[in-house]
Amino acid sequence: MRSNSSAAKSVSLIVADPDRSTLEAIQSSFYAPVYQCIPVSKGYAVFNLLREEPFPLVLCAVQLPDSDGIEVLRQGLRINPQAAFLMMGTPADWGLAIEALRSGAYDFLEKPFRRHSWGRSITRALEQRQRKTDQETFHSLLEQTLHERTEHLHKALAEVEESQRRTLETLVVALDAREHETHLHSLRVEAFTLLLAEKCGYSSGLMRELRQGALLHDIGKIVVSDSILLKPGPLTPEEFRIMQQHTVCGHELLSRIPHLQRAAMVALYHHEKADGTGYPQGLRRDAIPLEARIFAVADTLDVITAGRPYRAARSLAEARVEILRNAGTQFDPDVVDVFLSIGEEVWQSVRDQVAQRYPDASKPLPGVSVAPSVTY
Repeated sequence: MRSNSSAAKSVSLIVADPDRSTLEAIQSSFYAPVYQCIPVSKGYAVFNLLREEPFPLVLCAVQLPDSDGIEVLRQGLRINPQAAFLMMGTPADWGLAIEALRSGAYDFLEKPFRRHSWGRSITRALEQRQRKTDQETFHSLLEQTLHERTEHLHKALAEVEESQRRTLETLVVALDAREHETHLHSLRVEAFTLLLAEKCGYSSGLMRELRQGALLHDIGKIVVSDSILLKPGPLTPEEFRIMQQHTVCGHELLSRIPHLQRAAMVALYHHEKADGTGYPQGLRRDAIPLEARIFAVADTLDVITAGRPYRAARSLAEARVEILRNAGTQFDPDVVDVFLSIGEEVWQSVRDQVAQRYPDASKPLPGVSVAPSVTY
């Protein structure tokens, strides 16, 4: 008998055993509407059933007339990796039981049949299988969500021009809210970068592209999972390696769009350091594009003065001291000199202007949860 509409919610299980008394005992104990047992006596029948339906549970004797039960287990899991296998045998079969558990069985059921102990094992196997299925479904949805984020972002960036500036700003504010306590990080860094670039004598004809690069510098973090991006504390080496890839991902996203080539360069190189200890390529001094060298100072200025959930904000004066201390190691000394030539009141004025443009951005965005994290 196969599943029908009246038993749609029952657990269908295959019982493979040549021993008729065992089959009858199982059928009499695990019956409709909770269970629907499909009895078979040979291994090939298990394979045929698994190819037809995704049975959640298989009770299989370790010894069958036509095949080794362990081989049925292995082949069955290849056909349906989601199936929970419970192997059945006598105490003399413990050697096979150990091999079965190593091969992926959930449990070994010792004969003769014992309703309560076997029932507990079946329940545990089904619960464990459900947890595994739920976890795989979650990861699948997460990957799908990350993919959709990337595709939607690429479409928006491909269409963006100055007339869509406000839409792009809103997107970046929302992305900042995912990671930072403040929601204006990218917009302040954009403004700081433009001011510093102007003072550095940066080409006015390239300023628009630099502006886009500063605004979109962390866009690659859109493909970093929340479990890493919002982790409260230091990352493991493997997690840090994944986090570092946000520069490469940002570059790949932006470089596909002709008018965002310079923005892509900022996204790729904004974590490089003057002494060569940065990432992703470990570039030194002048090998780092000027746009990225300018941006690095502007970015650090905001990180220090805005603070983070795990570190209080510091003053502009303290930021100047910190940036000067890292001239030649983290920052280009020439860019630092220009930065120091700009008065604190000018930087404060820029901050105030950004805040005035977005008076509601300090409020949490609907549906956005911000956890303490470490900036990378």
